[in-house]
Amino acid sequence: MLSITALTGPGVGGPAPFATPEEAASGAASEPVWIDIRDPEQGDLDALDRAFAFHTLALEDARNQNQRPKVDIYGDHLFVAVRYWEPGDRADGLHETTREIDIFLRADCIVTLAHDGCAPITELAERIRARRTVARLTPSILLYELLDAVMDGYFPVLDYLNDQIDAVEDAVFDGSVPFDPKPALLLKRELLVLRQAVSPLRDVLNELLRGRNDLVPEPVHVFLQDVYDHALRLTEQIDLHRDILTGALDAAVAQAGNRMNEVMKVLTVASTVLMTASLIAGIYGMNFQHMPELASPYGYPAALAAMAVIAAALLALFRRIRFL
Repeated sequence: MLSITALTGPGVGGPAPFATPEEAASGAASEPVWIDIRDPEQGDLDALDRAFAFHTLALEDARNQNQRPKVDIYGDHLFVAVRYWEPGDRADGLHETTREIDIFLRADCIVTLAHDGCAPITELAERIRARRTVARLTPSILLYELLDAVMDGYFPVLDYLNDQIDAVEDAVFDGSVPFDPKPALLLKRELLVLRQAVSPLRDVLNELLRGRNDLVPEPVHVFLQDVYDHALRLTEQIDLHRDILTGALDAAVAQAGNRMNEVMKVLTVASTVLMTASLIAGIYGMNFQHMPELASPYGYPAALAAMAVIAAALLALFRRIRFL
């Protein structure tokens, strides 16, 4: 699905005018344009190649749709790949994967390629149409706003994960029911996916800020710096959540080990007491003819008494050495 939206002028407030990449490249559009392609097919990429002569490597990256967030500079245009978080249909509201947005930036237009239903692009387009004035919008400003929309989409996810991690901590330290590690392991997976998507964005923004390129002029840097700060904050929160979750899992393992040690202590004491009683019973159960006390009328109660005295002495010894 392809549409071209004017970035300045009255066209923004109304329906997006229809055009083609060829018309945009030939100057048929009087204003800078935003070319948005959803679920790009080979024909869409060929049209972009004919119209703008984007670099072969950039088009190949856009075709594969499995890029790590990055920025590549190709003379008169930039290629930027970012990943956004798309909520899934599961009951917990999360999804194990992120989706890719590929961006081509030129001085006169910006081209975005994404999956249908891409929330950051859809929300940004709605915000632009709702504005009364869009005089300051340029392709580089739109790049900033798109990166900002992508970054803002991660904060609700982290808030949700924070609540889930708190629930895991409560379950670990509650101790009233056996701890189930599956939710915690799923949360660690979500945090790993988040970090793989957010952490490289710092490098992307750093390259846009530090690189000398006329496509991203100096006045735009202050806006990109704000997005960069958001990326740092997100990365720190992800690392903090991961450390907290790792600590909770370590605490659960330590608690399980402590409970196992307590059980082993009880079993050790019981085995030691029963072993001494079994020793006495085994000796007097050999039924040799000339065994001492074999014919004594007090032999049986004496053996039982010996078992009880030895068991009490062992229990007292274990308490003295704080084994119990």
